[in-house]
Amino acid sequence: MKFTADFIDRVREATNIVPLISQYVQLRRSGGNFQGICPFHHEKTPSFSVSEEKQVYFCFGCKASGNVFNFVQQNQGLTFREAVEYLATRASIAIPANEGNETSGNQNRTLLKVNGLAAQFFHQELKKLPPTHEVQQYLGQRGLTAELVDTYKLGYDSSAHALTRFFEAKRVPTVAAEQVGLIKRNRDGGDGHYDLFRQRLIFPIFSPTGQCLGFGGRVMNKDQQPKYLNSPDAPVFHKGKVFYGLNHSAKFIRSADEVIVVEGYMDWLALAKVSISNVVATLGTALTADHAHLIKRYTNKVLLLFDGDEAGKSAARRSLPILLSAGLYARGLFLPDKLDPDDFLKERGEPGLRQLIQSAPDLFELVTTEQWLQAKGSPTGKIQLLDEFAPHLVKVPDLRLRRLYSENFANMIGVDIKLVEQSIARAGAHSPHAGSAIRPEASTQTSEMPQEAVLFDLTKAPRAEVELLNVILMQEVYLKEALEADILQQFSHLGCKAVFTRISEVYGQMPNKFDTLSALLANHVRPVENITRHLAEPFTQLSTDGAKKLLQDCIKRVKTNYLKSKSKELVSGLRGANSANSSEQLEQIMNIHKNRRSLNRGS
Repeated sequence: MKFTADFIDRVREATNIVPLISQYVQLRRSGGNFQGICPFHHEKTPSFSVSEEKQVYFCFGCKASGNVFNFVQQNQGLTFREAVEYLATRASIAIPANEGNETSGNQNRTLLKVNGLAAQFFHQELKKLPPTHEVQQYLGQRGLTAELVDTYKLGYDSSAHALTRFFEAKRVPTVAAEQVGLIKRNRDGGDGHYDLFRQRLIFPIFSPTGQCLGFGGRVMNKDQQPKYLNSPDAPVFHKGKVFYGLNHSAKFIRSADEVIVVEGYMDWLALAKVSISNVVATLGTALTADHAHLIKRYTNKVLLLFDGDEAGKSAARRSLPILLSAGLYARGLFLPDKLDPDDFLKERGEPGLRQLIQSAPDLFELVTTEQWLQAKGSPTGKIQLLDEFAPHLVKVPDLRLRRLYSENFANMIGVDIKLVEQSIARAGAHSPHAGSAIRPEASTQTSEMPQEAVLFDLTKAPRAEVELLNVILMQEVYLKEALEADILQQFSHLGCKAVFTRISEVYGQMPNKFDTLSALLANHVRPVENITRHLAEPFTQLSTDGAKKLLQDCIKRVKTNYLKSKSKELVSGLRGANSANSSEQLEQIMNIHKNRRSLNRGS
């Protein structure tokens, strides 16, 4: 469901841009406007201007500009819809129920509210503990002050039933608390419950908009297992799709134009202590494709900062193909002597870590070098390396970068570049479309988008074709109308033709997955803005009638452009045609002009 123009206007009018931006930027009045340091790029002299009268912002340095929705989108990496929902909630405006999904929406709001109450409870429980308590002692040893505990809302669950009793007093639905994994039914099958995070230091995990999605917990007693425990997957929480600390680091990631990924909660906090702020942490799990796609909302550059032990190196190896497939520029850093970030900072200090971060090599170079050292230069070792890394190179969408990686790889292991290219070609036989625009007739996938970095290149695509693709992604009924118009062969741009083909294939086999089409495509289109315009203004403000009119107009323009092109082709062909063929081509040209007149009359 898309929001109505009236609802969007209501949210905009309820949000003053100056207090909103002041949450993230220190603004000072300058004449009739406000000025501050731009949150979207590095600068020392303020060039970021905010107009309270016009309710817009503009940076004279990086040219970032927009209204309240644009700012939230840019600053927090949200879609237009998410930005509207966030600002509506912030202004205490009820979000319209999504027809057919009202029950699900209400359920999610309940689960988020339960998590929010739990986060507040855990935080207050930690603050009550005396300085002599083992948790307070641990926090002190790790350099986590009371101020940092408050900033990041760390918590503690003091007993097996503390949260359960709190929920009973607050009349929190037991089913909801169980669903988000905060309490669990007693093992003996009775009616009682116990706290899942009992006697653990607790790290609440927030969304970029500040909603508590779930929790991580660390034991204090070494005999208690596991050492770290995460909330189970729930409708509002999927650990393979979220990062710890993103709610704090989003603006710094934007400003630095790079994200540093660490392995866990304490690694993130260790860097936060020394104001290295463009950092996120996985929740003790491997980096996933969903993580890579989330990173792309904020930046195309990522640095993996992992421990130098075998577990860290293994995690880097697993992450490499995921990041390459997503088209991210990835660097990597293994801390020396198997140190974790906190230990490294204690031993060698912040300047030493910053220097290592600044000089970190490409992740591909780092991982291949590690593997090369283990292969010890034997011919069989070289072949094994070629077989291992050629499939990764296939997935690099930037052909220039792929070539440079290949050359460096060939030089490192001492083989001719042609041998690397042959290995890539062999690997590419299993994923023929990786790293290049797909021709519609070559597409053989039958269900979801492939995991490779398949690219539909929409560069210089005609406006009518790009707009048509965006309209059909807005609502299922528009897609059906476009399919019925039978215009596939009338697309002039191969990339747009490929996207339309892909949409019809996926929808034809999974008609219940229409809502996922946009997300599936967005990760495989270059430039991505050509396929995500329907998520932002002015598409979101189109009425139903307006969207239908735009759809019909796009179909008409695509057909008209095709007929013009076909007519020119036939006219050009007349010059070399014999008399027998000339009359036939003249008849075709006349039919084309007749069809164009029919389109212009709207018949």
